[in-house]
Amino acid sequence: MFRSFLASLVFLGGSASLSAQTPADSPVREPLHEPIDHSRIETEIEANLERLGIDRSELDGTAARGDYDRLIYPVRARPNADLYRANFSGNFVDLDPVAPNSRMDWACGARTYDLNTGYDHAGTDISTTPFRAHAMNRRWVEVIAAAPGVIIARNDDAQDRNCGGLGADQRANYVSILQDDGLTAYYWHLARASLTDRQVGDRVETGDFLGLVGSSGISTAPHLHFELRDPDGNVVDPYAGTCGASETLWRHQHQYTDPVITAIYTHNYTPVNVSGSFCEPEYPRFRTSFDPGDTVHLGLYVRDREIGAMSSVSVRDPSGTEVFSQNFPAATVFSAAGDYQTRYTLAADAPTGQWTIRGNFQGDVRERAFYVGSEPEAGAALAAAVLPSSRSVQATQPATVFATVLNYSGVAAQGCWISPAVPFAGAFEYRETDPATNAVIGNSNALFNIAPGGARSFVISFTPHAGSVADSLDLTLRYKCDNSDAAGLLPGVNSVLLSFGPDAVPDLIAIAVTPSADGILQIADENSAAAFAAAVSNVGAEGALTVRPDGLGAASGLRLLVCETDTGSGACLADPAASVTRNFSSDSTASFAVFAFADGLAVPFDPATARIRVLAEDGGGVVRGSTSVAVRTD
Repeated sequence: MFRSFLASLVFLGGSASLSAQTPADSPVREPLHEPIDHSRIETEIEANLERLGIDRSELDGTAARGDYDRLIYPVRARPNADLYRANFSGNFVDLDPVAPNSRMDWACGARTYDLNTGYDHAGTDISTTPFRAHAMNRRWVEVIAAAPGVIIARNDDAQDRNCGGLGADQRANYVSILQDDGLTAYYWHLARASLTDRQVGDRVETGDFLGLVGSSGISTAPHLHFELRDPDGNVVDPYAGTCGASETLWRHQHQYTDPVITAIYTHNYTPVNVSGSFCEPEYPRFRTSFDPGDTVHLGLYVRDREIGAMSSVSVRDPSGTEVFSQNFPAATVFSAAGDYQTRYTLAADAPTGQWTIRGNFQGDVRERAFYVGSEPEAGAALAAAVLPSSRSVQATQPATVFATVLNYSGVAAQGCWISPAVPFAGAFEYRETDPATNAVIGNSNALFNIAPGGARSFVISFTPHAGSVADSLDLTLRYKCDNSDAAGLLPGVNSVLLSFGPDAVPDLIAIAVTPSADGILQIADENSAAAFAAAVSNVGAEGALTVRPDGLGAASGLRLLVCETDTGSGACLADPAASVTRNFSSDSTASFAVFAFADGLAVPFDPATARIRVLAEDGGGVVRGSTSVAVRTD
């Protein structure tokens, strides 16, 4: 039943760590942009607020950080992006009020900047990496809403390939959002003509698309400047640390230095200008198909390369035989974005087929393919699902889920991999499994191929670092192949809702079953009702949790009730209500029924967004278990 339920989903198509920070090796950062012209944009915002009938003076400028909405990371890779991780956080808020040449970020380091004009960097700069200009030109990286709110200013027509200087267009493309918590969020330097269709006065929810990363305004390279200000106009740094706030505003605050592999590429010659400033020509010289006798230039691209960092690469031929390996010496300087490059010359009789590069950077292991003789046929298409859809663990303990990746095209998918789409303070690993037994049969983070119409199954493991915390983090994953876009993002279907911290906590493994056993709750029409069942097993610590249903997308207007049921008969143990609160002992099981009443609401079939979730939350509102089904009335 577990595997069939997963397949049916596929076809449907916090607090911070204040420890383990090492700012000593972080150098002063080079400025990426001039100050935002707040006087001009605030004039625009005030006019828009007056037109919308919003009085910002009524908002509390002294609100405690605990009253602010927790933020998600505001940048993610798009499906076409050919890289594991699309970004790095290069500059933070300068908390030292003295300027110039006096800098301090939230971790007591100098990953920030100030200017001779007296400007202290007031936000977080999130850059694309590597080959920034290439990533921007290919529209690889998008900006999303970090928290819900209302758009109060926007601009979409400024030139977006600036490299600074007096002749540059000083206007920028941006979206400003008055968040529900009273903070104003500024998303700056977006690409021209890339903004959301939503206009001033329209509402956005957490994760909604806002635009693409660009380099508009006085900007030297593609990046997002993300800035928060309270109702009194004061800068709010979302990060917490020894030299900053005591409480983070992020659902999951990534590490100060986050050393991982961002991409592995092959080139026909040594690439030029990896940093990707528009002030210099950039020549990536990508190539994935070679002939026997060619020289393959290998690039291992990383972020936050610290002093003493070690890395290595190896090459295997189509038979799996290792034919080349190289260890790189320890780094002697810190680099926010770095690379390791080498080359391997193919023999004159090199076998044709798919070759594999395996890179290891400080324990982060990734693989990519290149091809001798011919490249894969274009047109593969992927879908994916995970089960369970949430895990809640103590930091340093692994949280595992099972995943199925499906190739629903008539073309073999080649050179495939899985990767977190957003920063995660921990170790990540996937291994292939036997679909009949769930037994592990594959190596760590190994490439895989999928036959036309076929599927592969995996166990994915997340092991949070000591001291790291996440409160209901929807960790999105990228499932991608060399000849396909990444599988479409379906929150609650192919993402994992993670919560972790210093203490042992309840961890409910939840599965929902609809009457049709296909993951779809069919309500006869908009005047009818239907029900489905959910079963949970607590594999964590004992704790009191509240179980409640929640409608998403077009299903948000459904009237939803829940009751705990007898595990034998399925009968409700009490009248259905909006929620059920009970104590879950360790290793205990329970079952529930969820009732959905349309009450005149039509819910079109859209399994990606029209869903009903079942959430189990602790007293602080942190999710300790969840599952979901699609719902329709048509």
